[in-house]
Amino acid sequence: MHKTIKKILSAILTFSLVAGITIVAKPLESQAATSTSWNFKNTSFKNLGTINSTITIDDLTLVATKDLTMKVKSKKATIGDISYTYALALCGKGDKNGRSVKVPVSGNDTIKVTLSSSSNSSARTLILANESGTQLATMNAGTSASTESFNYVGSDNYIWLYSQNSGIDIFKIQVDSKGNNQTPVKNDDSSSDASSRQDIPEDKSQDNSEPPKAPTEAQNTSDGKVVTSFKELVSAASSAQSSGGGKIYVSGTTIPCDGQLALSSSNANIQIIGLQNNDGTYPVLDFTPFMKSYIGKKSSDSAVGIRVSGSKYTIKNLIIEHAPDNGIQIKGGSAGNNTVSNCIVRYNNDAGLQVTAGAYNNNIEYVCSYRNCDVYTRGGNADGFAPKLGAGKGNTFSYCYAWDNSDDGWDSFDKSGEETPDISYKYCAVWNNGNPNVFTGKYDFDKGEKLDENLLLVNLIESKDPSFASKYNSRNFALPSGNFIATDNGNISLSAWTGDKYGGNPNGFKLGSAKSTSRSTRTLSYCLAFDQSKKAFDNNNSALTASFDHCIAFDNGYNYYIPPFKITGWTNIVGFGGKSADKLPSGYSVTKPSSSDESKIRNTVESTKNSIISSCKKNVIPGNIYFNIF
Repeated sequence: MHKTIKKILSAILTFSLVAGITIVAKPLESQAATSTSWNFKNTSFKNLGTINSTITIDDLTLVATKDLTMKVKSKKATIGDISYTYALALCGKGDKNGRSVKVPVSGNDTIKVTLSSSSNSSARTLILANESGTQLATMNAGTSASTESFNYVGSDNYIWLYSQNSGIDIFKIQVDSKGNNQTPVKNDDSSSDASSRQDIPEDKSQDNSEPPKAPTEAQNTSDGKVVTSFKELVSAASSAQSSGGGKIYVSGTTIPCDGQLALSSSNANIQIIGLQNNDGTYPVLDFTPFMKSYIGKKSSDSAVGIRVSGSKYTIKNLIIEHAPDNGIQIKGGSAGNNTVSNCIVRYNNDAGLQVTAGAYNNNIEYVCSYRNCDVYTRGGNADGFAPKLGAGKGNTFSYCYAWDNSDDGWDSFDKSGEETPDISYKYCAVWNNGNPNVFTGKYDFDKGEKLDENLLLVNLIESKDPSFASKYNSRNFALPSGNFIATDNGNISLSAWTGDKYGGNPNGFKLGSAKSTSRSTRTLSYCLAFDQSKKAFDNNNSALTASFDHCIAFDNGYNYYIPPFKITGWTNIVGFGGKSADKLPSGYSVTKPSSSDESKIRNTVESTKNSIISSCKKNVIPGNIYFNIF
């Protein structure tokens, strides 16, 4: 969470935290953001051929010996609209002393590497190491080219890139140094020079593998009202509800929100649409100011960020974060025929998006929900998507992805008398939900990622131990002790958080509960679940009627755990790598691919997953990204 929360915590936490901290910052010298890139198609590189000794070109050092050679070769790859024609081939395993690339870094950089495996069937691993040889991170080199990123924090120095085992092809390396200058300067990188340096926030050259995305639609706002603050948004929504409809366009980067946006009219015919910025990002509705009164307290519907209790609303092209409860909630028998499209819901203190209590015919499409966590319930409740507790008929999810949430990816838990009659999931995916290590920072630390200070639990840890972040950045992960986290189970320690008192469930698609009967249906088409430590597709003691079409599960505790289901459709159901054998209705089975096909699926999924995560981190909504594995 933003630094605002850190200041709030010292004043309002009622449990034992370090308080009264005063931060004094000295003026910073002006330092522009820069971007430097090396594309191996450029003339300084493409004619090098075999490299058997160390050479430096435009500050990039290619480390080679007679025994550890590399070469620049002709190889084509395309990512989006960007085409690559030459690559540096790391012809096998390397280290700091040979078959590696020495990249200059300046202390607060993002290193982007466009790469692929040299094999058409096997993924490879690229290692990033520092001067002492300590591994900082790894990048996946899949069978298809992709751009991977690593956030480096440290002193001005170098990092080394080399293969862990076999051949990897590198098309481009880019280093974005953040600096502290907020004034962007346009970069025209059309020359054939090997590298370029401009005072810009990031490389926007034609060869940039992640260029700013063009607006997805014509941004003609003449048919509506443009707002740039939360106060204006609330006012515009109220006026539109009074006048019977209209369009509201949200413009800006980060918009602080100090209360709830309540949408309650029937047949509202109101569209709230974020305007895409020139750099491809979308407006962020940041509810951090709203969160401040809920630290260490139980939340409720009044703490939801956007609460829809009416009908015919559209919420589109927005990022919703840091709400004290759900990011978006659609609730009640009057909440129908609403659409949430092309949004991100993240870092909220309950489920990212919930549909409940009779809400019907709501269409959720192209939504990413991640790192939502209810600290107060010890990780419970905060699913990625929660169509549960008596949601109404006809709710659909399409191209929606849930990962790193503290509870399930999808949860359709019902109590007695609240049975959710039907839900449709199409092209939806889940991974790594219910993992408590995400929220202490341990998960990112083990991957060599930057500390995620958007996480509320990380904020609580930093308030307890102000040196936690600096130790983390020095590759020392040390959690503070003591009972300092206020929860529904009293003040607990981090050992309780990560132990059997943790309240989250590591399941993917939790499709019902013991109160869900065969009267209720679930329809899943082209859905994917992987890296869930318990169950990917989970009946959760229910006896639903379900149809499965082109679904894939791999590397979960159980890939499929649906023994009592009544099956009405079962087409092309694939599973592999499960730690425990599937539990299926009698007469049904799962197809296991060949080893080579398993590898292809894993590689494609990893590449697509990384692309989705990378876009979200940059406030670029991924939209209709497709896992091309079915």
